[in-house]
Order: sequence, then C-alpha cells, then structure tokens
Amino acid sequence: MKQVKNKHRNTLRLLLPVFLTAGFITVLLVASTAFFMIWRQTLLENLKTREALCFDLLDLKGQLSENPLRSDRDSTIQSLKTRSEENLQIVRFMMIKAADNAGKAGAEDIRATLSGKLKGDQLLGRKNIILFRLELDNMINKTKEAVREKREYFVFANNLFLFISFVVLIALCLWEGLLLIHQYRVQSAPLFKLSGRLAAFNKNIPESIQEIAEKIKKDIKFMPHSFEIGQITETLVSLCEDVTVKSKKLDELFIRDEKTTLYNYRYFKEHLIIDVERAKRFGDKVSLAMIDIDHFKQYNDANGHIAGDQVLGRLADVIVSQCRGSDVPSRFGGEEFAVLFPKTSHETASTIAERLRMVICAEPIPHEKHQPSGRLTVSIGIATFPDDAADWYTLINNADRALYHAKAAGRNMVIAFSSLDQEKKTI
Repeated sequence: MKQVKNKHRNTLRLLLPVFLTAGFITVLLVASTAFFMIWRQTLLENLKTREALCFDLLDLKGQLSENPLRSDRDSTIQSLKTRSEENLQIVRFMMIKAADNAGKAGAEDIRATLSGKLKGDQLLGRKNIILFRLELDNMINKTKEAVREKREYFVFANNLFLFISFVVLIALCLWEGLLLIHQYRVQSAPLFKLSGRLAAFNKNIPESIQEIAEKIKKDIKFMPHSFEIGQITETLVSLCEDVTVKSKKLDELFIRDEKTTLYNYRYFKEHLIIDVERAKRFGDKVSLAMIDIDHFKQYNDANGHIAGDQVLGRLADVIVSQCRGSDVPSRFGGEEFAVLFPKTSHETASTIAERLRMVICAEPIPHEKHQPSGRLTVSIGIATFPDDAADWYTLINNADRALYHAKAAGRNMVIAFSSLDQEKKTI
C-alpha cells in the first residue's frame, strides 16, 4: 500500500511541473490572444476608416469633375445656376462626410482643410475648383500612403503574433518532451516534427505559410499522435490558412477597383510596363484597347450616379466575359476602361474589340432608350507595340488618340491607330 502511495506521489511530482507549465502557458496564450485581438481590431478599424476617407476623397474629386459649369454650353443660365446649386449641395455633403472620416482617422490636417473649404461661398467657381482639385490630389496621395502603411503594419502584426505563438508553443513542446520523453513518446515525436516544420517558417512570404500548413497536415497524417497533438496541429493549420486567406483579400483590395472589381490603374500600369519590356526582349507584340462609354455624362445626369455606377459594373462584367485568360481588363478612370492584350497583334486585338463593341451594343441597359442613339454604346481605340509605339507611355497615348478619332467619327466604333493617316497621327 505504501509503495502504491509512493508511486502516485512520484507520478504527481513528475506531472506537477508539466501541469503548472501548461497552465501558465495557457494563461499567457489566452491573455496575449485577447490583447492581440483587441489590438488587431483597433488596427483594422483604423485601416477601414483610412480607406473610407480615401474613397470619399476620390468620390469628391469625381463629383467636382462633373461640375455643370464646365460643360453643356447650350444650357440656359438658369439651368446652369440650378444645377450648380444642386452640385454644390452634393459637394458640401460629401465634404462633410469626408471631414468626419478624416477626424475619425486622425487626419486632422485633412479635416481642417475640408472644414475650411466648407466655409467658402464660391466653392464651385472655375478657379476654385482647379485649386481645390489640386489640394484633393495631395490629400488622396497622402491618404493612400497612410493606407499602405497601415495595411503593411496590420499584416506585420498578424505575422508577428503567429511567430510569437509558434515560439511559445515550441517552448512548451520542448519542456514537456524533456520531462516525459520516455512516458509520452507518442506526443514527443509529433511535437519535434512540428518544431522542424516551424523552424522553416518565413513570416514575410504568405506562400510559405500555406506550404508549411500542407506539410504539417501530411506529416500528422502518417505519424501516430495523441488527441491533444492533433488539436494543436489543426489549430496551427487553421491559423496558417486564415493568414493566407486574409493576405489574399488584402492583395485583392490593393489591386481591384471598388465599383467594377476590375483591375485598377496601378495594376494595369505595372503589367503594361512588364509586358512591353518582355516584348522588347523576345520580339513579341503587345496591344492595348482604350474603351470609353458614349454620352455617359448625359446618362448620369438623366438617371443619377447610382444608376451610372450600376452601368459601369454591368459593362465591366461584359468586358471580362469577352476577354481571354491572359488579357488584363482594367478601369482606367471615370467611364473609361483599358484592356491589355499581351502577345497579341493589332488584327487580333481589333477582332476582340469589335466583338466586345457589338456585345455591349446588344446588351440591354436600363434607360438606354433615352441616349442619343437609343442605346448605350462604346467607342474603342486600338494601338500595338512596337508597330504604333516605342514604349508603354506612347502606346497609351496612341490608343487614346485612336479612341478620340472614334469619338469624332460618330462613336460606337473601333478604330486602330495604324489605320489613321499620317496627318491624323501627328495631331
């Protein structure tokens, strides 16, 4: 009986450090996880506020570009005055909203600038609009830089928490392994294997996280292990997969246009430069199509900007459906789209563009019967490297020139830059 008591006492003495260590580590992990979740939520809310401020500034800039004083020369003075007052009210509402988000995001300089502008009486004058748009460009650039820094910091914070969690788990595994290596061989072996996988963890490369998760799942499948080890492994794999999914979502937010889900101008420009340089090296061709919606301002004025945004999304879906897998459909700005055709001649690009024009022309759009032609149409300009341009910048300009001539020639048509005569090319 005494021997049994001594055996239990020795077992308790052996297990007590393990239980104490496990309890301490558990409390530490719970506390650090709770602190991190609060910290992470604060970072995420600040990031969302900054992004909302950036979108508000972009919308405000777009609204200023729709000022009726700068177009519709055949409108009456009374009509212009009425529309100017309506536009002023919209601009003031958007400025108040942007100033409020700037205050929430801690951008006091932007909030002060917008609040000061709200006190002006001649906000929509020609000279004031130009100056204010320049100030908006500076605000937008500053806000985008702040969003980029916040996003990088947010990703870094997630990776840092994972790294610390892994280090703590490794310490726990090593400590228990040294104390119970003979008694808990089924637990120790999987933990050492897991430690080897985590040693190759690279917190700066999301792809390595997914690779490690796959290797961990493969190892645990063919190795005897306890229920607890299986739970720890599933938690680590879940954390890795969660980081990978969130990293992909952040990447999508960075390269996608919010209203159309097409690639944004930044992504389009990067790919255009890369494809042109690759074409120079290998002697390939790169074509570019610039697409503009005909009389889109008239559609917006008649049906409102919400309906206009829905049309942008509808046409974006059509453009994606007609593009090949290697093409890069993007929103260039406003009602203008751009499609990059790598390794494509101007004949092929023109064929795709013509098919796209016909599909859009046949696509039923709400309220399109009130358009000048009775339907919503697009004009498209095509340019090809190296036939029409020597670099990416000239390629954009020449595709835009072809688009301009398509507009001037009556709209709802596709014109290639190579088809223009020399006099039109030099205009």
